[in-house]
Amino acid sequence: MTGDGALVPDPSAVLASAANASALAGDRDEVAGVGVDVVCVSKMSRLVSEGGLAFLQRCWTSHELAEAGDDPERLATRWATKEAVMKCLGVGISDLDPRDIEIVSQKSGAPSVVLRGSAAGRAQSLGISKFHVSATHESGWAAAIAVASASTEHQDSKVAIQREDGS
Repeated sequence: MTGDGALVPDPSAVLASAANASALAGDRDEVAGVGVDVVCVSKMSRLVSEGGLAFLQRCWTSHELAEAGDDPERLATRWATKEAVMKCLGVGISDLDPRDIEIVSQKSGAPSVVLRGSAAGRAQSLGISKFHVSATHESGWAAAIAVASASTEHQDSKVAIQREDGS
């Protein structure tokens, strides 16, 4: 109970209820990683301006560039999402090619993740079966959160993984 008489639920009871509901629903996924990142849009704008096409091609896939163009807000949002996914994988930018994590827009506009190369290998080694991502930009900042799920059942991966041959 708070000072004003409002009832506050016991956090452990709330978590237990959520876990029970998840189990009853047949959900066999568990959280394997969580990542969050924030990017300053003006800094991204400066990097794009100074680095030009070489910078863009070093950090984003051709598909990402087709969707975002050279719009600093869109690029910053995708970069924040890539960084959040890296944190789920327990790696940093020096550990993999940023193009191995591709952020694509679904028809609804919601972001989704496609992994390749070392990022795909890392996800598989951790048993990650899917990512849940959300991203936004507002007032000069871009932010993203990623939650990686690992299936407790042996089933095919739901993470979009693309082989080097493009298949």
